[in-house]
Amino acid sequence: MSDRHTTPRTLLDIFFERVRVAPDAEAMRWVDADGVVHALTWGAWDQRARALAAGLLELGLAPGARVVVLSRTRVEWALIDVAVLMAGGISVPIFPNELPTSCGRVLRDSGARVAIAENPWQLNKLREADPELIDGLALILIDEEMTLASGAVMTAAEFGVSPHRVQTLAGLEARGAARRAQRGERELAARIAATEPDGCATICYTPGTEGAEKGVMLTHENFAFTCHAVDQLLDLSPEDTQLLYLPLAQAFARLVLWVAVRAGAVTAFARSYRTVFEDAGLFQPTYLAGVPRLFEKTHEEVEAELLAAGGWTSLVAGWVVGVHSRETPATEGFVARAKRELGGRVVRRRLRERFGGKLRFAFSGGAPLGVETARFFHGHGLPLLEGYGMVETCAATHLNRLGDCGVGTVGRPLPGVEFKLLEDGELCVRGRNVTPGYWNKREETDKVFDADGWFHTGDLGEVDDDGRLVITDRKRDIIVTANGKAIAPRPIAEKLRVDPLVGQVLIHGDRRTFLTALISLRREPLLRFAEEHGLEGDYETLTRHPRVFAAVDLVIDRVNATLAPHEVIRKFAILQSEPTTEAGDLTPTMRLKRRVAAEKYKALLDSFYSEPF
Repeated sequence: MSDRHTTPRTLLDIFFERVRVAPDAEAMRWVDADGVVHALTWGAWDQRARALAAGLLELGLAPGARVVVLSRTRVEWALIDVAVLMAGGISVPIFPNELPTSCGRVLRDSGARVAIAENPWQLNKLREADPELIDGLALILIDEEMTLASGAVMTAAEFGVSPHRVQTLAGLEARGAARRAQRGERELAARIAATEPDGCATICYTPGTEGAEKGVMLTHENFAFTCHAVDQLLDLSPEDTQLLYLPLAQAFARLVLWVAVRAGAVTAFARSYRTVFEDAGLFQPTYLAGVPRLFEKTHEEVEAELLAAGGWTSLVAGWVVGVHSRETPATEGFVARAKRELGGRVVRRRLRERFGGKLRFAFSGGAPLGVETARFFHGHGLPLLEGYGMVETCAATHLNRLGDCGVGTVGRPLPGVEFKLLEDGELCVRGRNVTPGYWNKREETDKVFDADGWFHTGDLGEVDDDGRLVITDRKRDIIVTANGKAIAPRPIAEKLRVDPLVGQVLIHGDRRTFLTALISLRREPLLRFAEEHGLEGDYETLTRHPRVFAAVDLVIDRVNATLAPHEVIRKFAILQSEPTTEAGDLTPTMRLKRRVAAEKYKALLDSFYSEPF
C-alpha cells in the first residue's frame, strides 16, 4: 500500500510510488477531436514518459537544461512534465495566450535549449519573438498540423519554419523508445537517481502585474512538501476524478495535478475553458479547481436559467434566488422554511447538474473569490474552498478545509507553514513550500527575503476571530490620496463586482483629491440586461447607452453608501471594450494589470480631475 503519511523527497518519488502501487489503475482521461474518450494508466504514463525522456537525452539535453513548454492543458503536457523531470531537465511553462514579446523574454531569460509548442501557430509566436534565438533551439511540435476556422490546414512551413528544423512529439517518443531498446535504462536511471529535493523542477514566470516577468524557481521539495500538505487536508482517493481546465503554466494548476498523483485520483482533461460544463457532464468529476470567474459565471447562469425557465421551476427558485447569503431567522415559520427548503432543492439540483452530478467540492484560486459567490455555493450544499498562495509559495500557504471553511477568508495555514503579519499588515510566510529565489535575479530575491528567512508577500491581511486569514489588499496597490488618507481599493472593487453587470474594476486616486473608477461590463449579463429592457446594439453600443450607465450608477451609489467619506467613488466611466489577455490588459490568470490599465487610460483618468463633470 502507498504511504501517504510521510513527506516524499521529490516529485519523481511521488510519481514512482503511484506507479508502484497501482500500475494498471486509470491515471488520466481525455476526449479527442472526434469525441472519443481515451484513458491512460499509471504504468502507461510511466512508460511513455520514459520514452520521451530518452528522446530528450537523444537531443543532448544536459542536466539542469531548460525546456520551454508552450501549450494549453492537455494529456501531453502531463507526459512532458514527468519526462523532463526524468531527464534531469527544468520545465519552463509559458501561458498559451501570452504575446510573442512575453514569450521572447522568457526564452531569453531562461536560456532554454528545447522548446515544445502545441501547434504551428504557437511555434510561430516563438519565431516572431526572436527569429535568431530559436535557431539555437531544438523545436518540437505536439500537433504537426492545425486546422483553421476556414478549414485550411497549416503547418510550420506556412509560418516560415523549415520542416527540417522541427520534429514531432510522437517522433521524439518513438526515437526515445528505440534508444531505450538499444542502450537499456542505465543512462536514464542515472539521471533519475541524481534528482535531489533542492534541485529546481520548474521555473514559473510571474504574470507581471507589477512589472516585467520574474522566473520563480520551484524545487522538487517545494512541490513535494506542498502536495503532501494539501493531500493530508483532503479526503481524496483513487475513487476521485478531478476535471482540469486551468493552464498548466499556472503553479496552481501544476499543484492540483500533482496532488492528484499523490492521492491516486484520476485527472480528466477538459478540452478548453469554454467546454468545462460539457466536459463535466462527460467525465462527472468529484472535484475541480478553478479561478473565481468560473464560479461567478456558474452563479449568474444558474440563477438566470432557473428564473427564465417559467412555470413552477421559476416560482420555486424565486423563493431562494438572491437570498442565499442571509441568515436563517430563528423565528422562521413553517411556510417560509418549507419554501426555502423546496427552492434550495431546485437550485442545488441545477448546480450539481452543471458540474456533472457527482461534484463533492471545488477549489478557487488565482484571484480573490467574491463573498456572494462563495455563499451561493456553500448555501446550496457545494463547498467552494478558497485558499491563498503565490507562485513563490508553490501556489499554497493557506487553505479552507471541508467542514472547516470560513467564507470570505482563505483559511488556516498548511501544516508546516508559518506566517506572521507585520505592523503594516503585510503577510510574511516561511516554510518548505517557499521558493529559493528568482532565476538570474539575486537582487530581486534579496528584496523579498529578510535575514530570518521570512518571505514578504506584498499582500496585506488580517486574522479573524477564528484564526483564519483574510487577504485585504496588495501592499503596492494601497492608494494614498492628496489628503493623506490610505485606502485599500480591492474591497471596494469586490463590492462593486457583486453586481453581475460589473466585470473588471480599476479604482484610481493615488495623490488625488478623490477616488474615481474605470469599469468594464460582463458581456453575457450586459446582453441579458439589454434584452430585459428592450435595448438594441452590440456590446460597445450598449456600454454607451444611458440606461446601462444609470444601472451602473445605481451600483456605485449602493456601494458608496457603505463606504467612509474618503473612500467614496465620485466619478466613473464604463469602458467600451472588455480587457483581454490578448490586448495585454489582463494576466493569464485574469487579473487586471493595474499599471498597464492606468497608463492606457491615463487621459481619461486625468480628465476626471481636470474637467467639471
